[in-house]
Amino acid sequence: MPADFEPRIIAFLCNWCSYAGADLAGSLRYSYPPNIHIIRVPCSGRVDPAFILKALFCGADGVFVGGCHPGDCHYVRGNYYAERRVKVLHRLLDWLGLERERVRLEWVSASEGAKFAATVTDFTTRLRELGPNSLQAFGVDYQALARVATVVGSVGKLVLEESVCMVDLARYFVAFAQKESCALCIPCRIGTRRLLEILERVAAGKTDAHELALLEALGEAMGPAARCDLGRMAGKIVANAVRCCRDDFEAHLSGRCPGTVEPNPGWQAVVGGGS
Repeated sequence: MPADFEPRIIAFLCNWCSYAGADLAGSLRYSYPPNIHIIRVPCSGRVDPAFILKALFCGADGVFVGGCHPGDCHYVRGNYYAERRVKVLHRLLDWLGLERERVRLEWVSASEGAKFAATVTDFTTRLRELGPNSLQAFGVDYQALARVATVVGSVGKLVLEESVCMVDLARYFVAFAQKESCALCIPCRIGTRRLLEILERVAAGKTDAHELALLEALGEAMGPAARCDLGRMAGKIVANAVRCCRDDFEAHLSGRCPGTVEPNPGWQAVVGGGS
């Protein structure tokens, strides 16, 4: 690495918060490295993964995305979309062999000029440690590559044995969602907690058909009300499980778990182990 290496940073800043924060940093004469080249965008949610990939492939050593704090977005949900895209893009960078630290997302409000200057200074220092970006290419179809970035880790299928209890499966997913909830919206913060409480009672056989109906209704209500896909999917999983696998839930009401039933009765005799 050259001793005089200075990183080139492309910054996509939200017009309403981060760009105003950068402007305030300049007005108050806060000092930060001049390595950053700012592009003003209407909202951090408008930063397409293709923009970031093109910047990296064309020689930028790092990309900085600045947005409003959660709950303060001028377009309500733009910063949530930006956060999800950057997290998914980090996975693609791992696959490409590029350090994920080269793409950084920060919330900077219009009044946080000092934070903007400190963040740029810290990011520049980190990029100096990482060295020049070695991943440069020309003639790349950035739109096609960006489409890959939008689906990495966002979909999957589960193949389960017939013996798997859907109550336990729903409880597993809801427990994960409740633990990972950012707690910014009530449907996710409170809804997942209530879903988990009811599922625990169902698993213990300490509930009734009325609460099963409440479980399904609560799951359906969370879908359109939650801010992000974590809360939406938690509700959909429970509502669909109750609707499509009601036998499993009703079995728990009678004090038994269908997961204890062998999926293939008599299999010991088939494999010669029945005696």
